[in-house]
Amino acid sequence: MNKILILLCIILVGAVAALAVRLVQRRRQLALFTRQLREIREQKQDRLIRVEHFDDETVALAKELQGFVDEEQRLIKEAEKDRQAVKTMVAGISHDFRTPLTAAGGYMQMIAQDQGLSERSRSYLDKAIAKTTYLKELSDEFFALSLVEGKGSDAAEKLSLKRLLEETTLAQYEWIRAAGIEFSADVTEESCELMASEVDILRLLENLYSNARKYAKSRIFVALTKAENGGFTLVFSNDGDMLAEADLESIFQPFYRSASGDTPGSGLGLYVVKRIVEKYGGSIAARVNEAKDFEIKIGFFPSAKE
Repeated sequence: MNKILILLCIILVGAVAALAVRLVQRRRQLALFTRQLREIREQKQDRLIRVEHFDDETVALAKELQGFVDEEQRLIKEAEKDRQAVKTMVAGISHDFRTPLTAAGGYMQMIAQDQGLSERSRSYLDKAIAKTTYLKELSDEFFALSLVEGKGSDAAEKLSLKRLLEETTLAQYEWIRAAGIEFSADVTEESCELMASEVDILRLLENLYSNARKYAKSRIFVALTKAENGGFTLVFSNDGDMLAEADLESIFQPFYRSASGDTPGSGLGLYVVKRIVEKYGGSIAARVNEAKDFEIKIGFFPSAKE
Protein backbone atom coordinates (compact mmCIF):
# COMPACT_ATOMS: atom_id res chain seq x y z
CA MET A 1 0.00 0.00 0.00
CA ASN A 2 2.82 2.36 0.94
CA LYS A 3 4.58 1.60 -2.32
CA ILE A 4 1.43 2.46 -4.26
CA LEU A 5 1.08 5.77 -2.39
CA ILE A 6 4.73 6.57 -3.05
CA LEU A 7 4.29 5.74 -6.72
CA LEU A 8 1.18 7.92 -6.94
CA CYS A 9 3.03 10.78 -5.23
CA ILE A 10 5.90 10.43 -7.67
CA ILE A 11 3.48 10.44 -10.60
CA LEU A 12 1.65 13.45 -9.16
CA VAL A 13 4.89 15.36 -8.57
CA GLY A 14 6.04 14.51 -12.09
CA ALA A 15 2.73 15.69 -13.53
CA VAL A 16 2.90 18.93 -11.55
CA ALA A 17 6.50 19.47 -12.63
CA ALA A 18 5.61 18.79 -16.27
CA LEU A 19 2.69 21.20 -16.00
CA ALA A 20 4.93 23.83 -14.41
CA VAL A 21 7.48 23.45 -17.19
CA ARG A 22 4.72 23.71 -19.77
CA LEU A 23 3.37 26.88 -18.12
CA VAL A 24 6.85 28.42 -18.04
CA GLN A 25 7.33 27.58 -21.72
CA ARG A 26 3.94 29.10 -22.55
CA ARG A 27 4.80 32.27 -20.67
CA ARG A 28 8.18 32.49 -22.41
CA GLN A 29 6.55 31.93 -25.79
CA LEU A 30 3.88 34.58 -25.12
CA ALA A 31 6.61 37.00 -24.01
CA LEU A 32 8.49 36.20 -27.23
CA PHE A 33 5.38 36.83 -29.32
CA THR A 34 4.81 40.14 -27.51
CA ARG A 35 8.41 41.27 -28.03
CA GLN A 36 8.38 40.33 -31.71
CA LEU A 37 5.08 42.14 -32.37
CA ARG A 38 6.37 45.25 -30.60
CA GLU A 39 9.59 45.21 -32.64
CA ILE A 40 7.67 44.72 -35.88
CA ARG A 41 5.39 47.65 -35.02
CA GLU A 42 8.16 50.00 -33.88
CA GLN A 43 10.69 49.13 -36.57
CA LYS A 44 8.08 48.55 -39.29
CA GLN A 45 9.81 45.35 -40.30
CA ASP A 46 8.32 42.62 -42.46
CA ARG A 47 9.47 39.31 -40.97
CA LEU A 48 8.32 35.90 -39.78
CA ILE A 49 7.04 35.23 -36.27
CA ARG A 50 9.51 32.94 -34.51
CA VAL A 51 8.30 29.93 -32.49
CA GLU A 52 10.32 28.14 -29.78
CA HIS A 53 7.87 25.49 -28.60
CA PHE A 54 6.07 23.61 -31.34
CA ASP A 55 2.89 22.34 -29.71
CA ASP A 56 -0.30 22.54 -31.74
CA GLU A 57 -1.84 25.50 -29.88
CA THR A 58 1.34 27.61 -30.05
CA VAL A 59 1.86 26.90 -33.74
CA ALA A 60 -1.78 27.76 -34.48
CA LEU A 61 -1.45 31.05 -32.58
CA ALA A 62 1.80 31.85 -34.42
CA LYS A 63 0.06 31.29 -37.77
CA GLU A 64 -2.76 33.65 -36.82
CA LEU A 65 -0.31 36.32 -35.63
CA GLN A 66 1.71 35.94 -38.81
CA GLY A 67 -1.47 36.42 -40.82
CA PHE A 68 -2.19 39.69 -39.01
CA VAL A 69 1.41 40.89 -39.50
CA ASP A 70 1.38 40.04 -43.22
CA GLU A 71 -1.97 41.79 -43.71
CA GLU A 72 -0.78 44.89 -41.83
CA GLN A 73 2.39 45.06 -43.93
CA ARG A 74 0.36 44.69 -47.10
CA LEU A 75 -1.95 47.54 -46.08
CA ILE A 76 1.03 49.74 -45.10
CA LYS A 77 2.67 49.16 -48.49
CA GLU A 78 -0.59 49.91 -50.32
CA ALA A 79 -1.12 53.07 -48.25
CA GLU A 80 2.43 54.25 -48.97
CA LYS A 81 1.95 53.53 -52.66
CA ASP A 82 -1.31 55.52 -52.68
CA ARG A 83 0.34 58.35 -50.72
CA GLN A 84 3.18 58.59 -53.21
CA ALA A 85 0.68 58.53 -56.08
CA VAL A 86 -1.24 61.44 -54.53
CA LYS A 87 1.99 63.40 -54.02
CA THR A 88 3.00 62.80 -57.62
CA MET A 89 -0.44 63.90 -58.79
CA VAL A 90 -0.34 67.06 -56.63
CA ALA A 91 3.14 67.88 -57.92
CA GLY A 92 2.01 67.40 -61.51
CA ILE A 93 -1.16 69.45 -61.11
CA SER A 94 0.71 72.22 -59.29
CA HIS A 95 3.36 72.31 -61.99
CA ASP A 96 0.75 72.41 -64.74
CA PHE A 97 -1.10 75.25 -62.99
CA ARG A 98 1.97 77.44 -62.62
CA THR A 99 2.60 78.13 -66.32
CA PRO A 100 -0.92 79.27 -67.31
CA LEU A 101 -1.32 81.24 -64.09
CA THR A 102 1.97 83.04 -64.71
CA ALA A 103 0.89 83.78 -68.28
CA ALA A 104 -2.56 84.98 -67.17
CA GLY A 105 -0.97 87.27 -64.60
CA GLY A 106 1.36 88.69 -67.23
CA TYR A 107 -1.50 89.40 -69.65
CA MET A 108 -3.51 91.12 -66.92
CA GLN A 109 -0.52 93.28 -65.99
CA MET A 110 -0.32 94.35 -69.64
CA ILE A 111 -4.03 95.19 -69.67
CA ALA A 112 -3.54 97.24 -66.48
CA GLN A 113 -1.22 99.56 -68.44
CA ASP A 114 -4.13 100.61 -70.66
CA GLN A 115 -4.97 104.18 -69.67
CA GLY A 116 -8.40 103.87 -71.27
CA LEU A 117 -9.85 101.51 -68.68
CA SER A 118 -12.83 102.77 -66.74
CA GLU A 119 -12.60 102.98 -62.99
CA ARG A 120 -15.01 100.05 -62.65
CA SER A 121 -13.07 97.88 -65.11
CA ARG A 122 -9.79 98.68 -63.36
CA SER A 123 -11.34 97.69 -60.04
CA TYR A 124 -12.40 94.32 -61.49
CA LEU A 125 -8.98 93.87 -63.07
CA ASP A 126 -7.20 94.55 -59.77
CA LYS A 127 -9.33 91.90 -58.07
CA ALA A 128 -8.61 89.41 -60.88
CA ILE A 129 -4.86 90.08 -60.57
CA ALA A 130 -5.02 89.57 -56.80
CA LYS A 131 -6.89 86.27 -57.15
CA THR A 132 -4.52 85.04 -59.87
CA THR A 133 -1.52 85.95 -57.72
CA TYR A 134 -3.04 84.04 -54.81
CA LEU A 135 -3.62 80.95 -56.98
CA LYS A 136 -0.03 81.17 -58.23
CA GLU A 137 1.27 81.31 -54.63
CA LEU A 138 -0.96 78.41 -53.62
CA SER A 139 0.26 76.35 -56.58
CA ASP A 140 3.89 77.13 -55.69
CA GLU A 141 3.34 76.07 -52.08
CA PHE A 142 1.65 72.82 -53.12
CA PHE A 143 4.54 72.10 -55.45
CA ALA A 144 7.08 72.82 -52.69
CA LEU A 145 5.16 70.60 -50.28
CA SER A 146 5.10 67.73 -52.77
CA LEU A 147 8.90 67.99 -53.07
CA VAL A 148 9.42 68.06 -49.30
CA GLU A 149 7.18 65.08 -48.55
CA GLY A 150 7.93 63.08 -51.68
CA LYS A 151 11.01 61.90 -53.53
CA GLY A 152 11.49 65.12 -55.46
CA SER A 153 13.95 66.97 -53.23
CA ASP A 154 17.62 67.07 -54.17
CA ALA A 155 20.00 64.67 -52.49
CA ALA A 156 21.29 65.70 -49.07
CA GLU A 157 24.72 67.32 -48.88
CA LYS A 158 26.74 69.12 -46.21
CA LEU A 159 25.52 72.71 -46.08
CA SER A 160 26.36 75.81 -44.07
CA LEU A 161 23.15 77.18 -42.58
CA LYS A 162 25.02 80.41 -41.76
CA ARG A 163 25.90 80.93 -45.46
CA LEU A 164 22.38 80.19 -46.68
CA LEU A 165 20.87 82.45 -44.01
CA GLU A 166 23.16 85.34 -44.96
CA GLU A 167 22.44 84.93 -48.69
CA THR A 168 18.68 84.74 -48.13
CA THR A 169 18.79 87.76 -45.80
CA LEU A 170 20.62 89.88 -48.37
CA ALA A 171 17.88 89.05 -50.90
CA GLN A 172 15.31 90.59 -48.51
CA TYR A 173 17.08 93.96 -48.25
CA GLU A 174 14.92 95.89 -50.73
CA TRP A 175 11.50 95.13 -49.27
CA ILE A 176 12.75 95.52 -45.68
CA ARG A 177 14.16 98.97 -46.50
CA ALA A 178 11.07 99.98 -48.51
CA ALA A 179 8.75 98.97 -45.65
CA GLY A 180 10.78 100.91 -43.09
CA ILE A 181 11.34 97.76 -41.03
CA GLU A 182 14.02 97.83 -38.35
CA PHE A 183 16.08 94.69 -38.97
CA SER A 184 18.53 93.22 -36.45
CA ALA A 185 20.43 89.94 -36.35
CA ASP A 186 22.64 87.94 -34.04
CA VAL A 187 24.44 85.33 -36.14
CA THR A 188 27.23 83.11 -34.88
CA GLU A 189 30.62 82.96 -36.59
CA GLU A 190 30.26 79.15 -36.77
CA SER A 191 29.19 77.71 -40.13
CA CYS A 192 26.45 75.54 -38.54
CA GLU A 193 26.72 72.65 -40.96
CA LEU A 194 23.99 70.07 -41.54
CA MET A 195 23.23 67.33 -44.04
CA ALA A 196 20.25 68.48 -46.08
CA SER A 197 18.97 69.44 -49.51
CA GLU A 198 19.82 73.05 -50.35
CA VAL A 199 16.43 73.42 -52.04
CA ASP A 200 14.70 72.45 -48.78
CA ILE A 201 16.73 74.79 -46.56
CA LEU A 202 16.33 77.73 -48.94
CA ARG A 203 12.58 77.10 -49.03
CA LEU A 204 12.53 77.04 -45.22
CA LEU A 205 14.34 80.38 -44.93
CA GLU A 206 12.34 82.04 -47.71
CA ASN A 207 9.06 80.95 -46.10
CA LEU A 208 10.16 82.35 -42.73
CA TYR A 209 10.97 85.69 -44.34
CA SER A 210 7.73 85.58 -46.31
CA ASN A 211 5.79 85.12 -43.08
CA ALA A 212 7.67 88.01 -41.46
CA ARG A 213 6.95 90.20 -44.49
CA LYS A 214 3.21 89.60 -44.14
CA TYR A 215 2.95 90.29 -40.42
CA ALA A 216 5.86 92.48 -39.24
CA LYS A 217 4.89 96.06 -38.42
CA SER A 218 8.17 97.75 -37.53
CA ARG A 219 10.85 95.20 -36.60
CA ILE A 220 12.28 91.80 -37.47
CA PHE A 221 14.93 89.91 -35.51
CA VAL A 222 16.90 86.87 -36.70
CA ALA A 223 19.35 84.80 -34.66
CA LEU A 224 21.50 81.75 -35.34
CA THR A 225 23.40 80.30 -32.38
CA LYS A 226 25.62 77.24 -31.99
CA ALA A 227 25.06 74.99 -28.98
CA GLU A 228 27.75 73.19 -26.99
CA ASN A 229 26.38 69.80 -28.05
CA GLY A 230 27.06 70.60 -31.72
CA GLY A 231 23.49 71.53 -32.61
CA PHE A 232 22.26 75.02 -33.40
CA THR A 233 19.17 77.17 -33.03
CA LEU A 234 17.50 79.46 -35.55
CA VAL A 235 15.12 82.16 -34.31
CA PHE A 236 12.84 84.47 -36.31
CA SER A 237 10.69 87.07 -34.54
CA ASN A 238 8.61 90.09 -35.55
CA ASP A 239 6.20 92.53 -33.93
CA GLY A 240 3.07 91.26 -35.68
CA ASP A 241 -0.37 91.10 -34.08
CA MET A 242 -0.55 89.37 -30.70
CA LEU A 243 -1.62 85.74 -31.05
CA ALA A 244 -3.73 83.79 -28.59
CA GLU A 245 -2.51 80.48 -27.16
CA ALA A 246 -4.96 78.57 -29.37
CA ASP A 247 -3.55 80.32 -32.44
CA LEU A 248 0.01 79.40 -31.44
CA GLU A 249 -1.02 75.73 -31.30
CA SER A 250 -2.47 75.97 -34.83
CA ILE A 251 0.19 78.12 -36.49
CA PHE A 252 1.92 75.18 -38.18
CA GLN A 253 -1.27 73.52 -39.40
CA PRO A 254 -1.94 73.51 -43.17
CA PHE A 255 -4.12 76.38 -44.44
CA TYR A 256 -3.99 78.20 -41.10
CA ARG A 257 -4.74 81.90 -41.53
CA SER A 258 -4.75 84.74 -39.04
CA ALA A 259 -8.03 85.57 -37.35
CA SER A 260 -8.36 88.79 -39.32
CA GLY A 261 -8.46 86.85 -42.60
CA ASP A 262 -7.18 89.85 -44.59
CA THR A 263 -3.52 88.80 -44.74
CA PRO A 264 -2.52 87.46 -48.17
CA GLY A 265 -1.04 83.98 -48.52
CA SER A 266 -1.89 80.34 -48.96
CA GLY A 267 -1.72 79.27 -45.30
CA LEU A 268 0.84 76.61 -46.24
CA GLY A 269 4.09 78.51 -45.68
CA LEU A 270 4.74 77.63 -42.03
CA TYR A 271 3.38 74.12 -42.55
CA VAL A 272 6.04 73.59 -45.22
CA VAL A 273 8.64 74.98 -42.78
CA LYS A 274 7.51 72.48 -40.12
CA ARG A 275 7.66 69.54 -42.55
CA ILE A 276 11.20 70.50 -43.64
CA VAL A 277 12.37 70.80 -40.03
CA GLU A 278 10.86 67.42 -39.15
CA LYS A 279 12.35 65.87 -42.29
CA TYR A 280 15.83 66.63 -40.96
CA GLY A 281 15.15 65.59 -37.37
CA GLY A 282 14.77 69.09 -35.92
CA SER A 283 12.27 70.72 -33.59
CA ILE A 284 10.08 73.79 -34.12
CA ALA A 285 7.92 75.87 -31.79
CA ALA A 286 6.13 79.22 -31.78
CA ARG A 287 5.53 81.59 -28.89
CA VAL A 288 5.04 85.22 -27.90
CA ASN A 289 8.39 86.24 -26.37
CA GLU A 290 9.28 88.71 -23.62
CA ALA A 291 9.23 91.62 -26.09
CA LYS A 292 5.65 90.63 -27.05
CA ASP A 293 6.88 89.62 -30.52
CA PHE A 294 5.79 86.53 -32.39
CA GLU A 295 8.76 84.15 -32.36
CA ILE A 296 9.54 80.93 -34.25
CA LYS A 297 12.35 78.83 -32.79
CA ILE A 298 13.93 75.97 -34.75
CA GLY A 299 16.44 73.55 -33.29
CA PHE A 300 18.70 71.30 -35.33
CA PHE A 301 20.59 68.53 -33.55
CA PRO A 302 24.05 67.12 -34.34
CA SER A 303 22.60 63.68 -35.13
CA ALA A 304 20.04 64.98 -37.63
CA LYS A 305 20.55 63.34 -41.02
CA GLU A 306 24.26 62.83 -40.58
